[in-house]
Amino acid sequence: MFQVVIAVLVIVLVARLILKGYRAEPVLFAAGLVLMVASQLAGWGSVLPKGVESTGVALFDPFEVMRDLFSSRAADLGLMIMALMGFAHYMDHIGANDAVVRIAIRPLRKLRSPYVLLFFSYLLASALQLAIPSATGLAVLLMATLFPIMVGLGLSAASSAGVIATSLGVAYTPTAIDAIRATEAVGMGHNVIEYVYTYQGPAALATVLVVGLMHIVWQRRCDRLDGHQHQGAAMVDEKAQEAGVPGFYAILPMLPIIMAVGFSSLFVDHIKLNVITIVMISMFISMVVEAARTRDMKEVCGGFSHFLSGMGSAFSNVVGLLVAAGIFAHGIKVLGVIDIMIVGAEHVGLPAFAMAILFALVTLAAAIIMGSGNAPFLAFVELIPQIAASMGVNTAAMILPMQQASHMGRAMSPVSGVIIAVASGAKLTPFAVIKRTSVPLMVGFVFHTLIVGIFYL
Repeated sequence: MFQVVIAVLVIVLVARLILKGYRAEPVLFAAGLVLMVASQLAGWGSVLPKGVESTGVALFDPFEVMRDLFSSRAADLGLMIMALMGFAHYMDHIGANDAVVRIAIRPLRKLRSPYVLLFFSYLLASALQLAIPSATGLAVLLMATLFPIMVGLGLSAASSAGVIATSLGVAYTPTAIDAIRATEAVGMGHNVIEYVYTYQGPAALATVLVVGLMHIVWQRRCDRLDGHQHQGAAMVDEKAQEAGVPGFYAILPMLPIIMAVGFSSLFVDHIKLNVITIVMISMFISMVVEAARTRDMKEVCGGFSHFLSGMGSAFSNVVGLLVAAGIFAHGIKVLGVIDIMIVGAEHVGLPAFAMAILFALVTLAAAIIMGSGNAPFLAFVELIPQIAASMGVNTAAMILPMQQASHMGRAMSPVSGVIIAVASGAKLTPFAVIKRTSVPLMVGFVFHTLIVGIFYL
């Protein structure tokens, strides 16, 4: 229990410092190091992740964890974010994003309320998870493509960011790790499609509609409180026409999405393209098109610097924060707080539906604290089959609320990769984005839990 007290004190201190304007990266780094050192001094276990060897000096091991996270995140997720943001910068440079706005506003000009666009944008963003199951990867991709359209049509950056940050707030993709693990937990072997079709999908799709409608209500209210004025499509159209680029340039920012969906396992089995590879191909195509239009190879080559500067900006503003958040989350984990939460929830002795709600709330809290969707769910799901069997209830009915809570909590966490990436792209603070995601997702959480309790228990 002492571990929980330490964790709560550190979390409160971190939140207070960040709210006071302290730069988040050093605060999170320091907090993670404090938690790991506390665990070492109290003898609560090793701070080293599996597969990472000790430096030989216990005091240096927390810094070895930091090195390992820098190495893994900067080389994998970090590089993906850098490549996508670099591509977004290049699209701005050649005027392709303006072309997208110019084309998009034509069928949307007659919409009476721009907030209807929020609803359909959310449905589109949510559907893309079928091809791109990474919350951060999908969000960064949408920030480079869908975000300029939404802002260009007069919607506030905060409203647009809130919609994109929740793109994987409700999950129903069979390619996600949590779906695969849940399928095994309910005793369906490796038949993930059947699990999604029978259990996860129906409740999730109903929840997506509710969250989408709540976006309309909540984003409109927040915009009014913030004093945002909708400019209207006509003004945006005039601005977009000033770019002077051909209309077909509108397809260029969409190339990564088109390729990610077209070459996904949903359609093609024998072609495997990494997101970074897709960005490189998209950049090559865009530069060839730009060279054919301008017929100035020197200018086209010079434009590549915008791609590189975008990557550099992403590293300084996003990747560093991702690693810092990872250090903080790892410190929470090695302190043993998550294990204490699991054991405490297991011994409460509540009825089946109340137990399902409790586990979902614990998962939601852990996801918010850790900034991870998979980590808390994978830790908690181990207990559910035994608990469900002892209570004589459907295992899926207890797993589903936890599964969605992990995704929703990630989209409400100021230290999650998706919130950090979206906030950086929209030039907002993580807390400003969370303000826009929390209410729609909490309503979705309550609705989804009730649906599961009514139809699955």
